[in-house]
Amino acid sequence: QKANMAVAALFAIVVALFASGSQAQGTCSSPDTQVLILGAGMSGVSAARKLYDSSVSFIILEAREKVGGRMRAIRFAGATVEVGANWIHGVDDTMNPKYKTNPVWTLKTQASLQTTKDAENLTVYSEVGLDVTSEATAAIENYDVYKTRIQALSNAGGANDISVRAALNSVGWNPKSSQATLFADYFAFDSDVATRPDNVSLYGWKTESTFEDFGESNYLVVDPRGYEYLVQFVGQPFLKTGVLHLNTTVTSVTYSDGCVCAAVVEQGQAKTYCGKQGVVTFSIGVLQSNAVTFSPPLPQWKIDAINKFLLPLYLKVFIAFNETFWGADASFNFIGREVMDPEIYAYTLAVPIGELLPNKTSILLFIVTGNAAYRVASQNVSVTRQELLAALRSVYGNFSATVVDILIPDWASNSLYYGSYSAPRVGISANTFANLASPVQSLYFSGEATSLDYLGSVHGAYLSGIDTADSIVNSGHVLGLSFVPAVVMLLAAIVF
Repeated sequence: QKANMAVAALFAIVVALFASGSQAQGTCSSPDTQVLILGAGMSGVSAARKLYDSSVSFIILEAREKVGGRMRAIRFAGATVEVGANWIHGVDDTMNPKYKTNPVWTLKTQASLQTTKDAENLTVYSEVGLDVTSEATAAIENYDVYKTRIQALSNAGGANDISVRAALNSVGWNPKSSQATLFADYFAFDSDVATRPDNVSLYGWKTESTFEDFGESNYLVVDPRGYEYLVQFVGQPFLKTGVLHLNTTVTSVTYSDGCVCAAVVEQGQAKTYCGKQGVVTFSIGVLQSNAVTFSPPLPQWKIDAINKFLLPLYLKVFIAFNETFWGADASFNFIGREVMDPEIYAYTLAVPIGELLPNKTSILLFIVTGNAAYRVASQNVSVTRQELLAALRSVYGNFSATVVDILIPDWASNSLYYGSYSAPRVGISANTFANLASPVQSLYFSGEATSLDYLGSVHGAYLSGIDTADSIVNSGHVLGLSFVPAVVMLLAAIVF
């Protein structure tokens, strides 16, 4: 009977330990939850899903009015357009057993998200409207030869790192040898990475292995629910249970061993939320801007890692017309301007995005990168309108179609992001990625920038969230789990 009473007493202690949570460990006197997740983009919600599946409590704080982060769809000119992430990169259409399945493609299939495969045809015009597709295509194929050569270069990053441009120069690639090679140089690199190869680490660029791991095809998301629906799909079991706080902007984070607190402005009111652990999913741009303060300040090794990344602007300029004049049968239509520096002329690439959407609208998407992206984003929209029309008239002449609307979503000036997606600076190394992802006491870091293999991608963000949550679950410091083994052993000793 005494043993039974002892068991009951110890059981009550175990319950009390779980109920009091951090109090039992001498941290966070009254935590709101076990894990505080800062941001409801793909990495934050995938981390939450892993914690949910592991029965670990959490709260998600999100500054926007909905989940999704840099995945954002809005209505424009009668259609749903993606102003942020748009493609699922790395899909195998060949059933080749050497490829793994892209986890975002798996989510897409489960959620029945509508996509369309990137068209492989390409039309390139000169500044006077001449079709120079054959020359441009040959130049792109030639660029791929040099790209293969620099992938074979030995580079461990760090002090021995060089830029992608320096690497290309070393193997003989000369982008200024012709206007076709200028276009190929921009098309093959800038339009993907959103900045010049002069600014990007060869080591960091080489480690990105999306296409090697998952397949060589890309799919454009055209679903009326938006790409962000995948984030909602991942969080379906819990997003409507009270754990998600929208319109909640984090202003400062205080952390220690066993406690993370975030000061926020929620629906216009100042509040504070605390957890025993925290997960930071802010973009590199936000971390570099000091828009959110940390107390104590982040250690120098963390700051050094943060500053080894770029967050360039991949600017999407949507222009809607009252009718289509560029050929309804064209899947993709790229316009190459004959200039020696693609950053001088902004509108090098155009995609007839409206033709790919379910309801077929007369919308063109211009992709602008590099310095030109910042110029276009900051100038008056009337100036951009005139520049766009001049670019189109140089190819199609004086068409009669009229402009209905223009949309220029600027991620660079948005204080929640300060850019589009991450790129590695020269001097980066595997240790940089490890330091960026490593926790500082109870403060963990997640997001696409922490992904060595899939930097700058939606699947990189998704997998990083899972990895971060795994680290928290496996740390043994959730829900008082560090106390359980000793209690169980004591119970066993009494009973037996």
